[in-house]
Amino acid sequence: MSKSCFLFFLPLMLFLFACSNQPKSETKPPIETVQQPPIVGGDSDAHGCKGSAGYTWSVVKNECIRIFESGIRLNPKSEGSDRTMSAFIVFKSDMDDAQAELFFPGQPESILLTKEKKESAGIWKNDTYKLSQWKGMYTLENKKKTLLYQGAAVQ
Repeated sequence: MSKSCFLFFLPLMLFLFACSNQPKSETKPPIETVQQPPIVGGDSDAHGCKGSAGYTWSVVKNECIRIFESGIRLNPKSEGSDRTMSAFIVFKSDMDDAQAELFFPGQPESILLTKEKKESAGIWKNDTYKLSQWKGMYTLENKKKTLLYQGAAVQ
């Protein structure tokens, strides 16, 4: 080989050799972070009731309940109230109605009312509220006698 050929091919060979010996960049797929959806029922309150599953603690029943399944729905009747938010009442059982437990929308704790007389048709009171029952219809008033909620027991 002549010197001119050698000088021509040497840089070309070095160039090709240099290109082929460079480390190949590894292209890794991007790391995908998968966010797990929150587990329904994965929370619990001080009594062990799972609020995200619709459970709340009932004082009169002494257990976690779903008020929309166990309670009697009372629909709002007063002026200026949010007509989409119902209150609920719960009794210990069909046979034991010595106390009525009120669940108001947005309130963290229930309110207990005590039956006036064991023989009475159905009046439960505390210092703020009066719940009356007549022929299956429940009405809840404040101490100013303003009708707040009303609803019927479903048979």
